[in-house]
Amino acid sequence: MNDPLLDRAQLAIEESQALQKTKLALQAEQLHRREALRLSVMENAMYRTEIKAYREDRD
Repeated sequence: MNDPLLDRAQLAIEESQALQKTKLALQAEQLHRREALRLSVMENAMYRTEIKAYREDRD
């Protein structure tokens, strides 16, 4: 028969490892989303600059 304290400690270790994996996955997802957002902001600024230049050329 296993020691209940040892079983609880083992369970806590396993849960901690699972939480660490989840944390790493969420950090990777956050990094990906941040990069996508930065790209979108940059593209938006480029399009706005192009539209402004087009309007200035038209006038």
